[in-house]
Amino acid sequence: MYLKNNLFVILFFVLSCQPVEILKPALIDISNFENISINTKEIEVNTKYNPVFAKNNIEDQFNNPPIDIMIKWNNENIIKIGNENKLVINILDASITKNEVENIDAKKYEDKTIFKYELFFLVEYELYDKSGFLKANTTVQASRSTTSQKYISLNETEIIINDLLILTMQDYINETKNQLSTYMGNYLSF
Repeated sequence: MYLKNNLFVILFFVLSCQPVEILKPALIDISNFENISINTKEIEVNTKYNPVFAKNNIEDQFNNPPIDIMIKWNNENIIKIGNENKLVINILDASITKNEVENIDAKKYEDKTIFKYELFFLVEYELYDKSGFLKANTTVQASRSTTSQKYISLNETEIIINDLLILTMQDYINETKNQLSTYMGNYLSF
């Protein structure tokens, strides 16, 4: 009996020490997003967004904050072709917030509060000729939100934020293509 009990304890100990699989958040690869080619000699990207350091603004808590992704996409995926014009890109907003909200769909044993994450992009595109006169301009915005349970791991939170960033970037790129086609169509090359 003693051997049987010890065997049970050893087996329990060995099984409880099995590694837990932790999913790493996918890295956001800018090269996977679409490119836009525009007839311009020069592209200038200006960051006019200053993050608000408040309890609900969380962009400073992640390895890939939205502003870095937006700057990188505009630098690498807006392709300049031609030898005239200057494209000025002003990033006005790239914020992500986390707010505690009431879970109106909560069942009997579920948390009554959840977290809501909201991501918002606002970017202005201005095309100038060689004399500095504004030829065309447009403003592009995109936003998305998602929710999560209140008590989740930091790894799960980062996965949720990365998914939100990828989806919002795809929305943003589609809207950018639409707006630039409408207001700068003569200068684009698809």
